[in-house]
Amino acid sequence: MDAASNKRKKLRQQVLEGGGDVPLSMLLELLVPVARLRELAVEFGVTPKGGFRIDRAPAKVLAQKLAEERDPKRLETVVRALVEAGSPPDAESRRAEQPAGRDAEALEEARALLTLREQEAARMRDELERSREGLTRGQQRERDLERRLEDARDEATRAQRAAEEARRTAGAAPAPVRDDKAQQQRLRELEGEREDLLAADQVMRRQLAEERSRLRHLEEEVAELESLIPPTSRRKKNPVPPPPPREQRFLVPYLQPSFYKSLEGKERRAVEQAWQALLLFCTEGYGHPGLQVKQLRGQDTWSMRASLGLRVYFRKRDDGDIEVLELGDREDQNTTLRRLKEKG
Repeated sequence: MDAASNKRKKLRQQVLEGGGDVPLSMLLELLVPVARLRELAVEFGVTPKGGFRIDRAPAKVLAQKLAEERDPKRLETVVRALVEAGSPPDAESRRAEQPAGRDAEALEEARALLTLREQEAARMRDELERSREGLTRGQQRERDLERRLEDARDEATRAQRAAEEARRTAGAAPAPVRDDKAQQQRLRELEGEREDLLAADQVMRRQLAEERSRLRHLEEEVAELESLIPPTSRRKKNPVPPPPPREQRFLVPYLQPSFYKSLEGKERRAVEQAWQALLLFCTEGYGHPGLQVKQLRGQDTWSMRASLGLRVYFRKRDDGDIEVLELGDREDQNTTLRRLKEKG
């Protein structure tokens, strides 16, 4: 059995045992002539292991040293030498080697492995994009949970105050006692909901941490696979399409004296939520789902959601802007609408 047959047998054995994964050092050792390996070693200025001189170093030692290169240009030169090793320089030598089919077969195997690496890199890119999309959805869910948690805390605070007020007046009549029990039941329900939201928030944060860790791992794998693909074989990335132009203009809120009056006696948190809702509405418009903007009972009065129990009431102007009328509790909506209708 000649040396070429031994090389083919060794390469085939590695392909079978490694599940198609062949180290770059073995490909260089078995396919690239030792003279070419020595030329690359001299060009890169590498020092062979084992104390060998470059002109005396065996193919295995040189191949291992060249396979450790991480510079993209040098790595491209090494891969080109590997590809050229199976390409005869002229037609005569090609006809001489084709009957044997040994180097050609080894070259085809190397090209097949390179194709597999390109496919693996494409698959990893797709998985990376899916992980990024999942991370974005997770962050959106986290923001929604935080908003719900804030609303639950506000309602729990109001319920607790109402319960304390009911306790102070518990001895006056039996009815407040029943109200106090109802408030206590409601408070327990809100506390249970708050605990559920906190638990869901912790789960979501762990999921986000896992997604971020997986995203970094995928980015590193894609970068490593792309570094092994020659630049001439890489597919051009499609340009990112520009975002569609936004036609939504900023709505100017005209704050009426009744709005400032409605802020008197409100907690600072309630005032902050009202301003946040107004700013979000003026930038995003009527279609934002979190604001729940709607027209009330066929009137010219509209409402937007500031929190679980707060609503901002406004009217449309002829120029498209709005007049902000009042900040009120959702439970007192009927009284507020009647008062705004009387003021006209």
